[in-house]
Amino acid sequence: MEQWVASRGISFDGSTLKELLERAEKLYAETGHYYGLRELPLYESDPLKLERFHGRLLAASIAAREATRMIAANPMVREVGELACAYYTPEGHCLVQSTGIIIHIPLMGEVIEWMIRNGYEEEGLREGDIFTSNDNAIAGMHPADVYDISPLFYRGELVGWAGVVIMETEIGATVPGPMPSTVTERYFDGLRFTAERTGANFEYFSSTKMKIKRGVRYPDVFLLDRVGALAALRRMAEELKRVIDEFGYEYYKSAIRELIEIERRAQLERVRRRTVPGKYSMVLANEIYLSRAKTYSICPPYHAIDRITLVPWEFHILPDGRYYLDFDGAGAWGWHNSNTTPSAIMGGACLMLTQTIAYTGTANHGTLMCIDINCPYDTYVNPSQPNIATSNLFAWPIPGGSLWLGQQARSFYMRGFIEEVEAGPCGNTGPGIGGTNQYGKDDHNWVIAELSGGVASGAFGVRDGVTGHVIWLPPGLAASVEIWELVNPVLYLQRGLLPDAYGWGKFRSGHPMMSTYMVHGTDTLVYEMIAVGTRVEKIFPNSGLFGGYPSLGPFTRIVSNTNMAGLIREQKPLVHGEIGEDRDDLKNVSGVVTVASNTGYLHPEVLKEGDVIQLVYGSLAGGIGDPLERDPQLVKEDLDNGLVTHKRARLVHGVEAVYDEKTREWAIRKEETERLRKEKREERRRRAIPVKEWYFRRREDIIRGRLPAMLKRAYNESLAKGKRWPKEFRRFWGLPDDFLFDTNE
Repeated sequence: MEQWVASRGISFDGSTLKELLERAEKLYAETGHYYGLRELPLYESDPLKLERFHGRLLAASIAAREATRMIAANPMVREVGELACAYYTPEGHCLVQSTGIIIHIPLMGEVIEWMIRNGYEEEGLREGDIFTSNDNAIAGMHPADVYDISPLFYRGELVGWAGVVIMETEIGATVPGPMPSTVTERYFDGLRFTAERTGANFEYFSSTKMKIKRGVRYPDVFLLDRVGALAALRRMAEELKRVIDEFGYEYYKSAIRELIEIERRAQLERVRRRTVPGKYSMVLANEIYLSRAKTYSICPPYHAIDRITLVPWEFHILPDGRYYLDFDGAGAWGWHNSNTTPSAIMGGACLMLTQTIAYTGTANHGTLMCIDINCPYDTYVNPSQPNIATSNLFAWPIPGGSLWLGQQARSFYMRGFIEEVEAGPCGNTGPGIGGTNQYGKDDHNWVIAELSGGVASGAFGVRDGVTGHVIWLPPGLAASVEIWELVNPVLYLQRGLLPDAYGWGKFRSGHPMMSTYMVHGTDTLVYEMIAVGTRVEKIFPNSGLFGGYPSLGPFTRIVSNTNMAGLIREQKPLVHGEIGEDRDDLKNVSGVVTVASNTGYLHPEVLKEGDVIQLVYGSLAGGIGDPLERDPQLVKEDLDNGLVTHKRARLVHGVEAVYDEKTREWAIRKEETERLRKEKREERRRRAIPVKEWYFRRREDIIRGRLPAMLKRAYNESLAKGKRWPKEFRRFWGLPDDFLFDTNE
């Protein structure tokens, strides 16, 4: 190994941060080991000491997160837990991470690397400095997730970094909520920090506070969140010094590198033991409908375009345990908020891996060293235009990552790890509220974030999925309704589960939550369905496994010009179920009903006192297995709990049952069920056609162009952008090498 000569820098042995980063990359390229560590002397001599070292840092990051929760005013933090903390090496490589919104852990590291490569050290780094960033062109998921990062020193040398991410409910964007769906340019995303120095000595500059006060609608909440972040950073800095004092400085320098190399090796070993090498293919369609937004000044008419973008990808599990994601064939980027980036995809990889195969609590930079991705430049997954909106970079990592869970699950299943099989959820929605609030503030802008407990998991290989699960926040919480009533001009009428909304299968998904609100205390309320992940209106994702189906997607019902005031005055039943059902309490409510089935929807009318908003969060989570193989006893339990209707039980699961008024339970009719299932299987056989016949029918449709115009344009984008995928598509369908759909018909 060549001798590395350091110039006089501020980190280990007089090295500059850029030298350390370049050295780490060079040694890994030469040896295949992090920092060239072919041997692990600390681990081999005393593994328990190294485990204690790791445990101390892990506990410190989790404790810092919990301390921040108790300080912050933002209910997204206090009620829901939308934050996370992590320690990083001097190079910006994650060492340990807390619980929480861990999709951001590698992204804060990318911000640190960006600062190193752009000469921040030359301008001076000091203990207690604060750097704030929510610029997704550097790294991030959406501008509402604000990163506060601080360099950590020990006896004058920079020995690492601490990072805190907090999701804000309001960031000064132009439409309701922190993730505006109808914006197309970054200039409308809201307040932006471009990895800038915002404080010193663990205090924010007055100029930073003034920028916040003049940049967001609720600066007190934003600033108190920053106080929580500062408390976490200070606590992490102090705890790191105590750890180094206890274990020794030289031990620390070696231990942080060994922990990353150990995890890299462990990840490869876990994959080799639990999966089957091979290629797993999938495609995701992202739907954008902005023609309905062309009347809004925030969406220029020339951006108000309806489009579908295809993202085919191949997931390779290599024999040595590495993962490779190839997005060749991804369609074009567009002027909307739902493009994504390579860094966002790696954030999604962190999220998915730590909930499945990298489950030991030791996940760090070494975990992601085992993943390579190909994100072709100038496409939906790697845009060439830096000024597009970035409020929904989740558009691929959440639904695409969920489908990736299914791909990985197939490999688990083939290896015999059936309990670990999971069909993923594919995202949901949340309500953005704007206008005038109940206190008379006429620039109100907020998000109702109970969604972090309102989604559902996909089914598992041996059991049903769970309700109250969100893929981007593993410890999902359903926040107290009183908090959201306090900060928004709405009253809760109902929160519950929507019957028949699950993903069908032998094992079903969990149920998405449904909430109903009444506008209260204002006659000027603006409502938006905020997309979290992909928009779904025409093309449902294939989230089911082994014959399972996807669950219901998100939608909203709005009832305007209602008679709610009279019902309340007369003390008649209000809304306590799905609007449109044949029930007395729902019949009482009258008004004009509007249904929006697509997220990224800004309601065109201003709502007023007494209007009703009913939101089904959806999840698009998949079931597993043939719905006709579902245990009738499980169907009975769902019938008894009101999670499935008798009509759907017969239609989907082929289960016949009768309700006993005396016991108030359903009873399964075994013989009728067996006969009904037999009839349904026979019907399947009658309707089925040979694969060969299906293939030639679909090929004829392609040749004749019998596809919707938007879909033909989507395929043409992918055929024009890709290299490998277009060849495979044309070869599979027996098409000419230059085939494109005719879009001039």
